[in-house]
This record gives sequence, structure tokens and C-alpha cells, in this order.
Amino acid sequence: MTILTFKHPTQAHLVKTKLESEGIKVFLKNEFTAQMIPQASEPASPIKMRIHENDVDKAVKILKDSGQLSGEEVKSSPSALINFIDGLTANMPGFRNKPLRLRVILASAVVLVILVVIYSLLALPGSV
Repeated sequence: MTILTFKHPTQAHLVKTKLESEGIKVFLKNEFTAQMIPQASEPASPIKMRIHENDVDKAVKILKDSGQLSGEEVKSSPSALINFIDGLTANMPGFRNKPLRLRVILASAVVLVILVVIYSLLALPGSV
């Protein structure tokens, strides 16, 4: 889950070091993309600090206590629909062990295919 975004790698690494010292695994997404043009005032894409969902509360507390995070910066939690799709697809064959974003896309595609098939069957001559 993305908890913070940064414009510059130095900022991201300071926060990453703090969280890792507290036992939280951190992954910086787009870190190298932002370093491609270091003199630019705005990077090509923001650096996203990602941590496991189970560590979010602990990370937020650590960052608030150290003054590196205010309440407004915390990303909102997923919507009820996303949580429903997550719970529904987490243990389904073909969906299991896939990232949540991919499971949402796959679930949407399956629903769309089912709707198209139903519509096609209803549109056949003599089916009404």
C-alpha cells in the first residue's frame, strides 16, 4: 500500500531508513525514474513509498511521533467495493497470489464478459 509520495529520492530514503529501523519493510516505487533527471524541479513521476497493509498503522504512528507525517498526508483506505473484491477474490483459483490491483481488473473483466454473454443470449431472435 502506498502511504507517502516524494519528489526527491533523498527525502524518501530518510523516511525509509526510519521505518526500516523500526522493522517495517519498505519499497520505493519509481525511485530510479525520479533520478533520471536529477536537476529537474519536478521528477518524471513521484516516488511512492509502499509498505505491507499490515504495517500501515505502525508506520503512521512512527512517522507522526517523529514529526515526519501529519494526519492530512495519510492516504485513505480502500473503498468498501475494493475491500469486497479483495475478500471475494483472495482465495479464488486463478486470482490467488495476485496483487489486489490485478485482481480488481480481472474481476471486472469477468463481470463484463458475463454481462456481454447474457446480453448476447437475450438479443438472439426468439429468445424473448
